[in-house]
Amino acid sequence: MKMSYIIRLYKTVSILSAKIIMIMGLFVGWGLVFEGNACAQGQPLLYTVPFKAGDSGYLIFRIPAIWAAPNKPLMAFAEGRVSKRKAMGNIDIVLRRSLDLGQTWEPLQVVADFGDDFCGNPCVVQDPTNSRLWLSFTRSPGAATEEQIVERKNDPTTVWITYSDDDGSTWSKPLDLSSTCRKSTWGWYGTGPGLGLFVGTAQKGRLIIPAYHTDGGVYRTHCLLSDDHGATWRLSDIAAENTSEPQVVVMPDQSLVMNARTIAGKGEQRTLVVSRDRGQTWKPVKDFNLLLDNHCQGCMYRSYRSGTMDEYDLIFTQPASRNRVGVTAWLSADEGKTWPFAQTLWRGPSAYTAMIRTHDGQICNLIECGKKDPYEQIAFVKYSQEWLRIRKAP
Repeated sequence: MKMSYIIRLYKTVSILSAKIIMIMGLFVGWGLVFEGNACAQGQPLLYTVPFKAGDSGYLIFRIPAIWAAPNKPLMAFAEGRVSKRKAMGNIDIVLRRSLDLGQTWEPLQVVADFGDDFCGNPCVVQDPTNSRLWLSFTRSPGAATEEQIVERKNDPTTVWITYSDDDGSTWSKPLDLSSTCRKSTWGWYGTGPGLGLFVGTAQKGRLIIPAYHTDGGVYRTHCLLSDDHGATWRLSDIAAENTSEPQVVVMPDQSLVMNARTIAGKGEQRTLVVSRDRGQTWKPVKDFNLLLDNHCQGCMYRSYRSGTMDEYDLIFTQPASRNRVGVTAWLSADEGKTWPFAQTLWRGPSAYTAMIRTHDGQICNLIECGKKDPYEQIAFVKYSQEWLRIRKAP
């Protein structure tokens, strides 16, 4: 890209104090990286790449999760797949931290490694009463495929958890939760991927980790629950059948809404269910405009609008087509009844996403994406909530 062309682009930015902080050839055709209010000019604030295929001895990285808290490191989690692209073989849970809200990333850290087995589906949640960060994941036999485990032709997947008390610098020895959080008839298992949540008060708080499993070949969603700050964990009731990869958000009336991927062939829309007892039981949602399901994981997040603490938007990210292209963020200003706004976050091949709001008021996504393949990298994308409102959804 010639410097004269960059200068011409720069002059189009109406806020004169903005400056170009990074230009990455990898993103030509998808977006430039600006510092300042570049969202008003049709560009996200920042693109960086915490995980790139081939780095640190890993063939590819997949299945992102993200965490952020005020004045704490930003954390990007993923599966580091050593030798195979599919969900089998030697796979670790890896982490990169950022001390500058995603502009740069510390060296890769391995959080969970069980040799040749497959550690996957990271899901992260923090207990605000003690700042302990919990990370759940699952472990499967490395030699088995998901299909073999679903059909119980190999050992089943087990569910594990670890925690950090120092903002992700070190992690506890992983604990197997299978005795209380997996039934004997279950085969495949996944937590999240993405975010869990904490509801209630310090005295009566509950940690919630959305999850899914197979039983008799049928995929179902559920949650892991802890009412004692993570000392013990138990299962919720089944949330929905023919679903996987759920996300849960808290609504204004303190009910919980789960947004889950509908198994291919079992429906054309996302599956949504609601809980009014803090995640123990679940019923179908009646007042949501159900989004189309593009047969891929999707991420839903509820974020308050800038300048207010009592008005919220729901944001949902997923590829815009079933061939995993064009990850898009949709925005609802009426708690899911309509989704009138949308912005494309990555125009090319793209798949799974993770989302959170950082303390500077920006929305952040991790996106599996690339030029020719959705799994070339996991990119970090940062933008303002107001930017999503600029463009009407098609």
